[in-house]
Amino acid sequence: MITTATLNPILTDFAQQFMRDRKGFVADSILPPFPAPLQSALYYKFAAGDVANVPLLTPRAPGSPYQRLQTKLSSDSYACENYGLEAPAPDEERKKYGAYFDLDKLKVNRIIDTIRVNREVRVTNLVTGAGVSSAAISIPWNDPTSNPKGDVDAAKENIRRQIGLRANKLVISEPTFLVLQYHPKLVDLFKFTTPGLLNEEKLASYFGLDEVEIARNIQATNDEGQAFTPADIWGNMALIFLASETNDLEVPCLGRTFHWTAFTSEVTAQDSSGPAMTAGGAGPELMQIFTYRDEPIKADVHRADHYLAEKLVAPLAGYLLTGCLQ
Repeated sequence: MITTATLNPILTDFAQQFMRDRKGFVADSILPPFPAPLQSALYYKFAAGDVANVPLLTPRAPGSPYQRLQTKLSSDSYACENYGLEAPAPDEERKKYGAYFDLDKLKVNRIIDTIRVNREVRVTNLVTGAGVSSAAISIPWNDPTSNPKGDVDAAKENIRRQIGLRANKLVISEPTFLVLQYHPKLVDLFKFTTPGLLNEEKLASYFGLDEVEIARNIQATNDEGQAFTPADIWGNMALIFLASETNDLEVPCLGRTFHWTAFTSEVTAQDSSGPAMTAGGAGPELMQIFTYRDEPIKADVHRADHYLAEKLVAPLAGYLLTGCLQ
């Protein structure tokens, strides 16, 4: 395809730095990024017993072969798709700004923000679907007689018995976090040691987890043209799960985000000298920005390429508690 679209290194660097509020998004924590040199390939998927099935070792007789580990995990495939987006920067609109590139930066901000929100929605829908076990909380946590730690401990034990490893993270919504800050059981526990409002670190200590993440972002649920109706992307639920910080695919975790790190652009320079970009750096926070001129609309158009595949790796390594608040 002959086109004037070329890689824009300045706006690409800007796109990699921009984010609305990293702490408000939880997709990277739930499905940690895995850099994938292949756009599609097989990956390990863990079922019940895959981790706990450890072979029993017997003494090796002299001259006999050693016992060997055999990976018997079921496989599935991922395929990184391009969740790209573009935004025009019209000449007429550019005149409203003092510096020439101000409008371009604002357009890239909107692109990145839209891509991040969409990814948050996709990950939320994936981990709250039928693939992950769930249970309704009997007494909502905004009831002073409720037992948040007991509910989370039961979920943690369910994961440990299913996958053989302990959960290490919890995701809750901002409204749930605000309620837990004033829960009498938590306030009473910390009032003599670390007084003050509860933060994420105190909650993690209370629940016996490495980290508690707060999902703070919202989306509009109204149809276009109707009155704005906001709603939390992460709803009235809590996810307890096992996350992995390693890039070892044989280490179980709830899921991973495969991001293609060596994609090739489909555009070709006008002089037919070859692809305008031969190697990319796409990923959950890294993407490539291309720019081309659309003369009929008198605008410079900025396009983001963003190749991802979100997958559940060990669905039994997560447990969803619903109805956290009444």
